[in-house]
Amino acid sequence: MTSWLSRAALTAAAALTCAALTAAPAMAHAALSGSNPADGAQIDTAPDQVTLTFNENIQPSFVTLKVVGADGTQWGKSEPVVTGRDVSVDLDGLGDAGQYTVAFRVVSDDGHPIEGTYNFQLTQASTGAATTPGASGGSTPTETAPAAGPAAEDSGGFPAWVLIAIAVVVVGGGVAFFLRPQGKTRR
Repeated sequence: MTSWLSRAALTAAAALTCAALTAAPAMAHAALSGSNPADGAQIDTAPDQVTLTFNENIQPSFVTLKVVGADGTQWGKSEPVVTGRDVSVDLDGLGDAGQYTVAFRVVSDDGHPIEGTYNFQLTQASTGAATTPGASGGSTPTETAPAAGPAAEDSGGFPAWVLIAIAVVVVGGGVAFFLRPQGKTRR
């Protein structure tokens, strides 16, 4: 009985150790760690682009990044570009002085979608050429079409599911080893 109890305790300890070691990477998701212009910034001149920086690499597909004025005008002139942890969109200037909203939706390397918005303030009018949503002729450069990246491009991240699969195999092997029937010894 003592042998069975000690094997069960050792198996439980091994399972908890594996769970503790793999839970942090599996539960951590990308988050916005910075932006240019920054959230709440007051700027005098329109930037050439808006750049978001995340704490982990971002998948290059299914990226949406819009810069919208108070009147609903979209100011992005390019598709969003993903470079590792950074996502950016070129601007075609900005319009009147006022509040601008940056809206984004990205997918982190572990497959978790991240979305959000923030605002910045333009203090002096700009002379950009905007694209009004629904305007006839031409295409809106910031429509929600996913950014196309080369099919063979690898974002360089390590998928979390591999760590989870390894942990399952290790824990399963440990349980099978410690709970296997012991051969009876002859006395």
